[in-house]
Formats: sequence, structure tokens, C-alpha cells
Amino acid sequence: MTHFLRLTTVVHKLMLLAGFVGCAVMFGCGGGGGAGAGGGEGGLTGGCAVGAPLGVIEYSTVWGAGVPSVASQVLQVLDADGSAVRTEALNRQGANSSQKTVANVTPGIYELRVTLYSLENAGGVIIGVVSVVVELCGGAQSPAVVKTTSARQATKITVAPSQHTLSQQQRQRYIATPRAATNEAVFFPTGSITWSVLGGIGDVTTDGDFTAVNVGDGSVRAETSSPPLAGAGSVTVEEFIITTTKWTILVFLNAANNLAPDSEDDVNEMERVAANLDVRFIVQWKQSRDVTPGASFDGVRRYLIKPDTSPTIVSELLQSNLVDGQGNALDMGDPQVLNDFLVWAKTFYPADRYVLDIWNHGNGWRRSLDNRGGTRGFSYDDQYGSSIEIWQLDQALAGQHFDVLCWDASLMQMLEVAYEARTYADYIVGSEESPPAAGYPYDEVFDVFRDNPDDTTANLTKGFIDGMLNYEPYQFRAITQSSLDSSKLTALAVSMDTFAQEMILNRTTIATAVQNARANAQKYSPTSFRVFRDLVGVCLLLEADGSVPDSVKAAAADVRAKVADAIVWEGHNNEYSPGSNGVSIDFSSWEQFGPGSTDYRRLKFAQDTCWDEWLVIAP
Repeated sequence: MTHFLRLTTVVHKLMLLAGFVGCAVMFGCGGGGGAGAGGGEGGLTGGCAVGAPLGVIEYSTVWGAGVPSVASQVLQVLDADGSAVRTEALNRQGANSSQKTVANVTPGIYELRVTLYSLENAGGVIIGVVSVVVELCGGAQSPAVVKTTSARQATKITVAPSQHTLSQQQRQRYIATPRAATNEAVFFPTGSITWSVLGGIGDVTTDGDFTAVNVGDGSVRAETSSPPLAGAGSVTVEEFIITTTKWTILVFLNAANNLAPDSEDDVNEMERVAANLDVRFIVQWKQSRDVTPGASFDGVRRYLIKPDTSPTIVSELLQSNLVDGQGNALDMGDPQVLNDFLVWAKTFYPADRYVLDIWNHGNGWRRSLDNRGGTRGFSYDDQYGSSIEIWQLDQALAGQHFDVLCWDASLMQMLEVAYEARTYADYIVGSEESPPAAGYPYDEVFDVFRDNPDDTTANLTKGFIDGMLNYEPYQFRAITQSSLDSSKLTALAVSMDTFAQEMILNRTTIATAVQNARANAQKYSPTSFRVFRDLVGVCLLLEADGSVPDSVKAAAADVRAKVADAIVWEGHNNEYSPGSNGVSIDFSSWEQFGPGSTDYRRLKFAQDTCWDEWLVIAP
């Protein structure tokens, strides 16, 4: 059964908190009509019909006597994320007027932003700027005709979209175009247009980004002081009705790195398993063309996944071009950005139960930005060189709780990581190993959620294990996956504390046995600094060594018992990761541990046990 909740004034607070950005300027948010050729006064939403020809802009400009003879213009065709899909230069070269044809642009509705410079080739200072909306759906037979001028005075301002309807959880970018009596677009100094909202229906930024907050009718107004002109677009804000489903799967999908191509495949897999409307996926997805030039989009988006079996992504774009207070794409290596996403998603897409899926590279408990590691990290954002560290989970997950926390990332099913996250989720799912870059096959992992959403959470977590182990392309890869009951992790930590104390007391006696265990227990992506070993395997090797005192063996056996109690489901590829048992541990020697010891002591596991005291002296 679905439940209904009416949106209250909490919307406004949450929109500000989460950097709320809805359907961007011109694309895919529903609504009607694009701008006419060169007009820019129609709606900015919608798009071209399927199969529309490549678009063409026929651009002309009148420079005017006040513009230097060596002036220039830069034409940018901007997409929904504010990214330039096309940039063209135009030099005056002494002429009074100039023309430019911009051809072969992907069909769509765009902002054409033209910047006027005092010198050729975009040199000197910016004299003025103007933006118009262009609909590029008609190809060469029906080009968008855009005319600009610096020779005439503006007599009016047109605002696009001229009328629009939004729900409370949407945002719309408005574009103001000063126009002469001849309807040519007139260059104005940058920052000379100010924005306001009439009717108390929302907020607008200095760049014309409107956020719908309160139900009602109003307008978004643009004005200039010299000359005094104003124009407005009318807006109707409708109530957003929140529905509560059985499951919401929140996917924090940071593909601002070399995993961008895999992110496309995974979103398609989500679409293939999204048929049950009571099990919905909400995705915050980042790509960066600075990092991956061929990325399908640039920036941060939010999607409601829609069912589809085609190779094309057809999901509902909820928000696009999410930016911070300085107008930069959100940094998904910032713990606060993760928390903002969780607050927003739970507010607008609540459920009886939740999965938080963190998608990225992984490096276990370790810091990703050090001179010994690779490029892996928990939510590693290559655009900014940032990542969220395990000891920042309190900030990233503050105020939140999930039925399942799953790591679609390498090396994250470590006791240090699970213990840090134990208060935020009932079950913690992940891999001891470094799985293939493609990560979870989402259609095979979540088919049990789709088909049996009322099953127990514990039973449903088996889908992660079965989905990974049964996925045909992974049959010859090192695969591990386990589900941990977080309520059992405190008892396991107590047992580990005793184990550490016993090894500290018997350090000299067990030195050779410890080195043997380190050498022979199952290893995970081993390097000189990453000494991650299967915890049960370490215990078994120590117990089997005749030189190890009984007190150490007893402590190791108790650890194994507590691990068995915590593991709900476990699976591994017997040929490629045979010694895996569900949870790993840092089992460094003191030389290997030393460089990371300060970071390790930030972990709750180090603070609550003597494991760090053991590692700092471990032979």
C-alpha cells in the first residue's frame, strides 16, 4: 500500500540545504513549446521530436559605432547542464555587421549565449553579453534566426519561459533578453539584469535560477536600471504529493573518474529491474567531462529510475546541474554533499525501508589521497581530487538510518569500515575483494527486491551475494560478497579487543606465526601499505600453529565465533578467492602500519579496541 503526505514548509529549508536544482533550462521537464526561431520568448522546456534533423543557427550581429573595430564575439550553445556543446568565434574586422552559421547541432532547445569582447579572438575586456533561447528542431530548412546588436537601445525585456507550471520540488532556469524595438537582442553589461519573484511562490538567484517553494500563481521578474526596463514570466506552482513506497534505493553514483562508462551500464541495469513501483531507485549521478571527455553529460544530476529494457537511458531527470554556492558542480567527494542527497531523497521519496548504495572505487578504511596509494577512494571525485574518508561517515550519514548499506566499491567489507557504519544501517553489504569495475549487476542483485519486497531485510540481502556470484561475466573473476548484521559488531569488537591484548602479551612468542598468517591468509589487492587479510583465515592459521599459546588460540576461536554470528550471508568464488570468509581486517606489520597509524586512530574501531596498539608493534 502507498501512503500520501502533503508537502509542508520544510521544503524550503531542504531545498536550500541540498543545493536544490530541478529540471534545467531547456530540456526534458515536461511542459510545452520551445522558442520560435530567434524569438526566445516561448517556453524553455520540452524538446525536439524523435528523428529531428541536426539544428542550425543563422546568426547575425550589428556591431555599432561604439564598439572597437577589432572587437570580437564568442557564441556558446549551452545545454541543460550549462555546458557548451558548441563554441564559435566571430571577429569584427572593421565591418559594421557580421554573420555566422552554426550548423550540425544535436536537435534540442538551448541557450545561445553571446559575449562581446573589446579585442579580436576574445581578447581585451568584456563589453557586454546577451542570451537568447533557440529551438534547433527544424534543421537547415528551418534554422533558428538570431539577431543581436550593440547599435540600438533596448526598449523591452523578454523572459523565457513566458509561462510555466512547476511542482514544489522543481527548479527552472529563466533567461532574460533585452530587445530593441526591432526585436534584435541587445548586449548589456554583465550583471546588469536583476531578478525577483512576485507572489511569494519561490526564490530566484542572481543568475535567474528559480526554485518553486509555495503553491500558487506568481511571476519571475527581470529588470534593468539603465534604461529602466522589466519583463516577467508567469509561473504556477503546484503541490508536490509525496508517496511512500515499500523500498527506496538511494544510489550515490560518483562517476567523476575512470568508471564513467560503467555508470551508464549500471543505470541501464537499474531500469531493467525497476518494474515494481513499490521499489524505486533514486540516483545522484555525477560525470565530469574534465575527467572523461566523452561523458554523456557534465555535472551532477538526480534521477528517478523508470522501467526500460532498451540500451538508452529513459529515466526521469528530476534535477540537473546541481551546483554549490559558487556555481561549481557539486563535489561528490564531500561528506556534506552525500548527507544533503540523503536528506533530500528521504524527504521527497520516503519508504518503509531504505537501501543506501555507495557506488565508486574503494580502498577499505584507508585514505585515498596519499603518496602510497592508487586512485581509489570512497567516493573519489577526480574533478576535485577529493574523497570521503571512513572517519567522515558521521558527517556523511548524520541523522540517517538505513535498512541496508551496500558498498558497490572495492575492498569495503572490512571490520574497520563496518564498525564505523554500524549505527547507520541494520545490514552492511560489500566485498572483501576488488570486484570488476562494472560492480553490481543491478538487475540480478535487485530482482529479489522487485519480486519479493515484503520479504525480510536479512533475506533480501542475499540478492547481493547471489547476483554477484551467478553473474555470467564474473565467473572467472575474484568475487566475494557478504551481508553483516550490524547489531553483532559490538560483540565482535569486544572479542577483537581481547584477541589484540593476547597477541600483544605474547608478541615475541607468536612472531613467526603472525608472519606466516600474514603471508598465507587470503589477501585483497595487496600492496606495501595495503595489508588487508581475511579475518577468519588469520584466526585459523594462528590456531593451527603449534607455537601459538592456548590463550591466543582461544581468543582467535572466539573471534571466529563472533564473525559467524555477524555474517548473515556470504559467498565467494572458490577458484579465484578461495580463502574468503566474509570480512577482512588490516593485518599490517609495524613497519607497514606506521605511515597510516594516525589516520587509523581516527576510526571508532581503533578507539574502542586495542587493535591499533597491536598493529603498531606487530612483527
